[in-house]
Amino acid sequence: MAHRPEDIRNVALFGHSSSGKTALVDALAHKTGVSSRHGNTADGSSISDGEPEEKERKQTLTSHVFGLPVGKIHLNLVDTPGHPDFLAGAYGVTPVVEAGVLCISANGGLSFHARSLWSQTGEAGIGRAIVVTHPDGENANFDALLAELSEVFGDAVVPVTYPNGVADEFQGVHEVLAGEGPKAEEYREKLQDRVAEVDDELMEAYLETGNMSQEELEKNLPLAIASGKIIPLMVVAPTRELGLNRLLYFIEHYFPSPVSFGARAGAAVGSDVYDQLIEPDPSQPFVGVVFKVVLDPYVGKMSYVRCLRGTLKAEEGVDNVRNGKHEKLSGITAIEGAEGKPVDQVVPGDIFIISKVEDLLLGDTLTAEGAGLLVKPTEYPQPAFSLAVNPASRGDEQKINQGLEKLASEDPSFLSGRDASTGELLISGMSPLHLEVQLQRLKRRYGVGTEQHTPSVPYQETVINKADGHHRHKKQSGGRGQFAEVYLRIAPLDRGQGFEFVDAVVGGSIPRQFIPEVEKGIRKFLQKGGRAGCAIVDVRAELYDGKYHDVDSDQLSFQLAGERAFLEAFDKAKPILLEPVMEVEIQVPDRFTGDVTSNLATQRGRMLGMEAQDGIQFIKATVPMKEMQEYSTQLRSITAGEGTFTMASSHFDPVPSNIQQEIVSAYKKAQESK
Repeated sequence: MAHRPEDIRNVALFGHSSSGKTALVDALAHKTGVSSRHGNTADGSSISDGEPEEKERKQTLTSHVFGLPVGKIHLNLVDTPGHPDFLAGAYGVTPVVEAGVLCISANGGLSFHARSLWSQTGEAGIGRAIVVTHPDGENANFDALLAELSEVFGDAVVPVTYPNGVADEFQGVHEVLAGEGPKAEEYREKLQDRVAEVDDELMEAYLETGNMSQEELEKNLPLAIASGKIIPLMVVAPTRELGLNRLLYFIEHYFPSPVSFGARAGAAVGSDVYDQLIEPDPSQPFVGVVFKVVLDPYVGKMSYVRCLRGTLKAEEGVDNVRNGKHEKLSGITAIEGAEGKPVDQVVPGDIFIISKVEDLLLGDTLTAEGAGLLVKPTEYPQPAFSLAVNPASRGDEQKINQGLEKLASEDPSFLSGRDASTGELLISGMSPLHLEVQLQRLKRRYGVGTEQHTPSVPYQETVINKADGHHRHKKQSGGRGQFAEVYLRIAPLDRGQGFEFVDAVVGGSIPRQFIPEVEKGIRKFLQKGGRAGCAIVDVRAELYDGKYHDVDSDQLSFQLAGERAFLEAFDKAKPILLEPVMEVEIQVPDRFTGDVTSNLATQRGRMLGMEAQDGIQFIKATVPMKEMQEYSTQLRSITAGEGTFTMASSHFDPVPSNIQQEIVSAYKKAQESK
């Protein structure tokens, strides 16, 4: 099946949970004949919820691509996750479509997460539209919703279809361009006002006549959508398949194709300036980008690629710009319905699958040999919640690492790795739910069960005073003995300076070959820790005197003497604990600002500032890592699930004395029980 670029439409569905996205996909799949039945999330028959975890939770957890025949065009429709914990699937799609459709339930209103998704599509520069679902639902109020959308998104929001009634009275939709219904003239005038802005001559003629012909309106409507001058709003009732024909017709005739959308930005290889144009021209060298990766234990690795430029044939290979490697292809697979179908070639606009090429990663730019272009990588939400995990069965250490690595390659908001400070294997994601789903996948796909616990906080120890230390190591048990004596001083360093060793020995009281051994012994103690078993940092040790024995002194003796002399000085230099502090940015609707800031105060947070924008409050603060370990659950409870946050490491601060004592006591108790 060959497509021309101008006959392709790439459209992504966005929206919060229960906004009707997946119901719309099922309805469209049935309407276009790619599905023999109208699927349903509730009974697990939805065409979009294919993974066991999705069927169990009755919601979309990753993006899914469907190829639908719509009139004379081919529609690549992408269903994206609406749950805030799985938005990486939505973020990755925006750079590879020409239009994004925000689904909003007529009886649900505009949610905080819907606004965030809208901002994301705006930053991607794609055309945008709104589909209002469930106009027949209880408490549906189309006029109130339209007023809210216009207030938040501006005058660009204009209905092109609207309901002939709401709730029990809804029986279908009116089409504005056909002049149907009592508000057709009002909405058409708004359409004309916005369409006229796409061209100066068109605006001049419109101002002179006060009218626009049907031909002019329809001709310029796609450009108005692609440029953001108009945000068309349509109404559908997915479960009753009402309004679908009008929606499909509008997508076919007015949504931007890859050709009308135009060039995308690229960079020359080795540059971070995206000033190159990637035109959707089939005759130029191939350029594509990997936007989704699936690792199936049975099928193997499947990389979803969007062709941005050129023509790629099945027997050709591609260059991976990231590693400079040329990859041979065993074929290319297009998407028809929910299934894959081998094809001979793809053109700009096509979405296709490359199978079993192991070196492809999410975000990779693929090109024809020597094309030398790089597609800008997508920025994904950063993890905000972590767990420490261990395999439930002995012998699964290697399997758990491999399985977690594969899961992370599919989801850029999921990370795994061993913490350098604590030695624990950590997994990080957006929330406890996100990690729960990933661990379920780990068990199902790779047969690895896990045990989890809250990660240890990587505290550090340091000193705030100067002190002297001395130790004589002497051991005689027949034959050659052990002897070393060390005198040293320690002093605090500025935060972040680590450790400094100073050799101040004069007169040969310690032979030169043994001085590095003293430092080695001190460093061993620094790693092992003092009062709480945490790494010791920001301290200076000055070795100034000692004694040795010609026969009994050796490397080990001076290591032990150095370690124990440092311990003596450390205990006298008033040691304290340091805790990692995170810089946090929280986004919440305005109405939750007071509750969130009050809660931050109870978490030992320090406010850095607040800024309001479009009804959303951006709150910046520093908060100790310990207090952030359960914060995603707290924030969700405070904001009814609407708050989100990001965090990054900031600095270390002294632990309050009462908390410090608790940590030291717990460490001593744990040591005694061993």
